[in-house]
Amino acid sequence: MAVLMVSSACLPAQAGCPALAVSVNRDQDVSTAFQDCLKTLAFGGSLELSPGRYLLEKPIRIERGVAIRTRGIAAGAPGCLPGDDRRCAVLVLAPREGSIEPTQMPLEITADGVSMDHLVIVGVKGSKAFCRSTRPKAAGGGVRVSGSGFSFTRSAIRDIACYSALEITASASAPRLSGNRFGPNGTHRRSEDWSDGVTIHDSRGAMVGNNLFVDNTDVQLILGGCRYCRIVGNRFRTSGEEARSAFAALMLQSWPNTSGNYSGTVVERNDIDCGARKGCGYGLMIGAAPWYAGRASGGTVRGNSVRNAMIGINVDGVTGPMAFQGNRVERSGGEFASRCGLRKWPAANVAPGARRFVDAMQVGAETGAVSTVGCLLNRPRN
Repeated sequence: MAVLMVSSACLPAQAGCPALAVSVNRDQDVSTAFQDCLKTLAFGGSLELSPGRYLLEKPIRIERGVAIRTRGIAAGAPGCLPGDDRRCAVLVLAPREGSIEPTQMPLEITADGVSMDHLVIVGVKGSKAFCRSTRPKAAGGGVRVSGSGFSFTRSAIRDIACYSALEITASASAPRLSGNRFGPNGTHRRSEDWSDGVTIHDSRGAMVGNNLFVDNTDVQLILGGCRYCRIVGNRFRTSGEEARSAFAALMLQSWPNTSGNYSGTVVERNDIDCGARKGCGYGLMIGAAPWYAGRASGGTVRGNSVRNAMIGINVDGVTGPMAFQGNRVERSGGEFASRCGLRKWPAANVAPGARRFVDAMQVGAETGAVSTVGCLLNRPRN
């Protein structure tokens, strides 16, 4: 029988969470048992889940700084795979209608100092009903973090219906995302069903390193501002199916309520390949001009590689200096349809309004100088 192991700071497994211990790998909702067990943990305690599947049909809220991980896996072991990885605990987020508010996400982390390691988090097809009947669509998303010092390592999030697989709010400073796989999440064919892989609203001291982003169907990794952050060594891939394509792989910009401030931030050695069918409108997008007016300034973008995007690197909408050094763009550009009609687009682009802030020679290729305001690329055909 699978058992639940917790730290000495928590009640014994059989006394504290017997229902959870006996319900692994069964089609039985364990959300109440899961939530109750979290409440028994002391601050700084550890919840170690036996490998297997845990069905969560009600939203979960983590309100204490605790660690959650799969039992029996060494800290340095290879990360959990998104498929049938029998080494890992799998949290299935399947909230039922009536159990969750439209603005709520299935797993909410409100405490500081929460860590999650060697886990798989999975959405379900039934969550699309939340995407198509509510605005906002957060109930169709995955995990929301509003506590600082969050750590998510060697884990995977897949099959989230829409919105975002992992959302880091503006109140959450210094998140650490390392060695994870995000995707596939969402569907690109319908606006209701798009999903970011990771959404970081406005942070400080974030570390996003050595992750794999695959087939996240809105923007694979998008930030609205991030001071003294490191976005380093991530890989971005698009499989080639139209339904799995994205508007952009990596995007630095702002929303109306975020700063667009990237002072002290370094974005380097990220490897973006949108596939032979050019499954990204923009490989690396700086600014928000194709969508809306916004702000973006500060930071350094260096040593990144972009292949097979409609526009490999697009800089349009920066509002202050940003440094570019030694980036490479290959097999990008060409004639593509956008909201502005069918046009020929350059492999790399620094819009006229951005040239006073950016040295175009350092962006990554012989750069064009066209405005992309309102010219959103890679819109769904349906």
